[in-house]
Amino acid sequence: MSNTPLSLPFETVTLAIAGRTWQISAVENQDALLDVADQLAHIPYGFLLWESAIALAHWLTRLGDQLAGLRVLELGAGLGLPGLVARSLGAEVWQTDHEAQALAVAVENAGRNGVSGVQHFIADWRTWTHTAQYDLILGADILYERAMHPYLAPIFQQNLVPGGRLLLTDPSRPQALEFIAGLERQGWHFDIEVEQIVRPIPGQVHKTAMVALLTGARDRLSKRL
Repeated sequence: MSNTPLSLPFETVTLAIAGRTWQISAVENQDALLDVADQLAHIPYGFLLWESAIALAHWLTRLGDQLAGLRVLELGAGLGLPGLVARSLGAEVWQTDHEAQALAVAVENAGRNGVSGVQHFIADWRTWTHTAQYDLILGADILYERAMHPYLAPIFQQNLVPGGRLLLTDPSRPQALEFIAGLERQGWHFDIEVEQIVRPIPGQVHKTAMVALLTGARDRLSKRL
């Protein structure tokens, strides 16, 4: 990748989403991430194209024209696929990640797919100071680490407009479902669906995974999407 100093074996994954073909640059060899782990604060899992990101992108296409003009924040954007799909459907999108290199790849993926106007900023959930509010907050596979849950909950609380929605996807990890249950005890309300996702892998048999789609709101009377 021309905009990142990391030497990683990026490949192009082709996906059919929202009635069009998407070309997403991603690392397919997870072991390669360990070779550069010492150059970063964390192992850069954001360079992988997770099934949860594909599920969230497909989910957004169901909303279609409802996304037009909405302010959308994508947390842990990584390669950026869900946010790019939201932008292509007319949303105003801000993507954030704690790794500058990950956002650089997201920017390249936007250009590769002819998507413009996405805003990007670097932020760490543990030292979060961003105060803008959004109609939708997106997160694909961001609940895997229990240590981050205490930092995510306040972000959801302060950065979602009244009546706004969380759209989260996760491969039904126990810690993710525990976190959602904890939010419900604090007054949040969630709808949960499960969807089978086929993950194309260049040169290999495609991978199939079951992904939970989690729709959350603070108010039962919030406008449903």
